[in-house]
Amino acid sequence: MCATVNDNGERPVQVYVLSGYLGSGKTTVLQKLLEGSKAKGWKTAVLMNEAGDVNLDGELLAKDVPMAELLGCCICCSVKNDLGVSLLQLVQEHRPDVIWIESTGVAQPLEMMDAVTEVSMYARLELRGLITVVDARHLLDRLRLGAGKTLRLMREQIRGAALLLLSKTDLVGPGEAEEVRAQLREWNSSAAIVDSVKGETEEDLFSLLPGAADATVPLRTKEEQRDDYHDPAHHDHAHHDQHGHSKPRLHDHVHVLTHYPAARFPSEDFERFLRELPASVYRAKGIVTFTDTATRYLFQFAYRESDFMPITPQKPVPDVIVLIGEDFSEPDMRERLVSLESRRQ
Repeated sequence: MCATVNDNGERPVQVYVLSGYLGSGKTTVLQKLLEGSKAKGWKTAVLMNEAGDVNLDGELLAKDVPMAELLGCCICCSVKNDLGVSLLQLVQEHRPDVIWIESTGVAQPLEMMDAVTEVSMYARLELRGLITVVDARHLLDRLRLGAGKTLRLMREQIRGAALLLLSKTDLVGPGEAEEVRAQLREWNSSAAIVDSVKGETEEDLFSLLPGAADATVPLRTKEEQRDDYHDPAHHDHAHHDQHGHSKPRLHDHVHVLTHYPAARFPSEDFERFLRELPASVYRAKGIVTFTDTATRYLFQFAYRESDFMPITPQKPVPDVIVLIGEDFSEPDMRERLVSLESRRQ
């Protein structure tokens, strides 16, 4: 994913969601992510969700990390509005570079990701992707049992991930571990699968995060961003390390692209853009301002149908376009949107 920069040179807050079934080791991984963030000089904040009434995991985190809590229910259902309020408060009060969301183990990941993207219409933030921690022993036991609600939920948490951290491999044999990996590849062929022992990985965890490298590069001008989208090298599907070795680029199985338009564009052109979206984009939403209308619009796109509602925000909110889908080309979508901004009537 490519980070964007607004007209004031301000980079949107990057948001990562940490998922995984109960007891998989999410909090241990979160602690490692916070330690690494601090070492990189990133200003971080945490949003923790617990199904119970007490956030015990939150007691394990460093006291200097700003934290918001959602207790007693699941992010993806009854507390969707509370999630938005909590994220906005973290952004406005602490202005972090990165927000880590640790979800309850029973959260539906796609609905949760959808809830997070709602906030991008009120504050400049980008959902970078879903990281799922998979308990090798637990998943193997569930596979042995066959179908069931828990197995279905674990499958959805795995399918939606950009990165899969396979934990507790020390509790299964080598053959069993490979059986689990094969199942992960069947459910999600795009995500990287990395063994994680007590939150530790052989490869630098931050080099595996979806889009994490973008958060450390110098801020680019708007012209440089536009050039980047048209640079053939930008579409290369490999990264090279300092020794020239090719490394596979991480592709999210489920993409969430957040784009903040730099200019208005004609309404008919934007409606055509929505109609021509590939079938792999199954949801789009946002706030747009057109060159040929006096009103701003909140739009929704789902099941190949679009809906526009005129709005008059009481507070300043940015124009934003969010696309959600599976295995679509983010550079291509961004290039189409940038092209729209040059078509002024």
